[in-house]
Amino acid sequence: MNIIKFTFSGSFFDKLLKFSILIAVIAFITSCGAERKKNDRDRFFLLGNEALKGNDNKEAIRLYTEALALDNDYADAFNNRGIAHMKRGDAASALLDFNQAILIDAENLSYVWNRAEAYAGANRYDKAINDITVVRKAFPDSARVYFSEGVIHFQFKEYQQAEAAFTESLMRDNSNGEAYINRGTVRYYLNKLDSAQSDLEQGLLSHSEEGNAWNTLAMVASAKGNNTKGLDLINKAIDISPNEAYFLNNRGYVYLQLDSLEKAVEDIDASLLRDPQNAWAYRNKGIYYYKAGNFEEALRLLTRAESMDSQMAEVHLWLGKAYLAMGEKEKACKALGAAEQTAEVLKLVNENC
Repeated sequence: MNIIKFTFSGSFFDKLLKFSILIAVIAFITSCGAERKKNDRDRFFLLGNEALKGNDNKEAIRLYTEALALDNDYADAFNNRGIAHMKRGDAASALLDFNQAILIDAENLSYVWNRAEAYAGANRYDKAINDITVVRKAFPDSARVYFSEGVIHFQFKEYQQAEAAFTESLMRDNSNGEAYINRGTVRYYLNKLDSAQSDLEQGLLSHSEEGNAWNTLAMVASAKGNNTKGLDLINKAIDISPNEAYFLNNRGYVYLQLDSLEKAVEDIDASLLRDPQNAWAYRNKGIYYYKAGNFEEALRLLTRAESMDSQMAEVHLWLGKAYLAMGEKEKACKALGAAEQTAEVLKLVNENC
């Protein structure tokens, strides 16, 4: 198994942005002849919306800040600046803005919804769940709310809850390809390989350019033992996003299963160059060194991967194998005891522990 990059939907951000623009247009039209300050405020807000839609998030932040300098009670400007911060990966700044928007207008649950996403981005699980629960109770029939809840549960590795949330979303809107892709990804992590494949294929009918779906489908094929098919599928993902570190790492993993070691390490190194914090790439490079017979280097990298993510699939299995190769049975048995108790693990334990 290998890391899968999850698919986040931006649809609720887009809808909120359109709603905010509508408010601003009305305010701008009705303010003709009113104070110049209000006109300038609305002009900066509208320009900020255009920048946000064009993904010029730095400029959007600047323009919303100009609007707020003219009216520090402009909740929509705080909210949309928070969205721009989120799109730049700055969850802490986004939280400050969403909190301010809620202080000004506590009845607008769009702000609470966005804050839930920001809390998730800041790894504040309880806060994220609390906010999305408030929104779900207010909109119990909203497919998009359940979708967001599924994303939050997934981020915190609550795979069963994530699967249930995506299922609820699809019960309300079975045309959402992203929901199928994300539920398929969750089901892969739950080792429900057949249903994962079905969901991913369904999602690809409407999202054929979604590299994450091809990527996850490749991992499903590999988990089923069909690595030749897995290679074909991961290549589709890489065709869409040639520089995506996760995809390159996953192709390296498939090459490892095919014992194409030099191709594997080439991809894994390329992945690490793009994302040196990916624990799964260190695990895969550890597997490479194990298969190449360099057990000391394998052990170093596998230990590093385990220290970065102790719940990573197969890392304890390979640690156990590396320790056994180094003649350290006690450490090997401890590692194997922490591994998923597959047939391979049980065999190693019976023979060595």
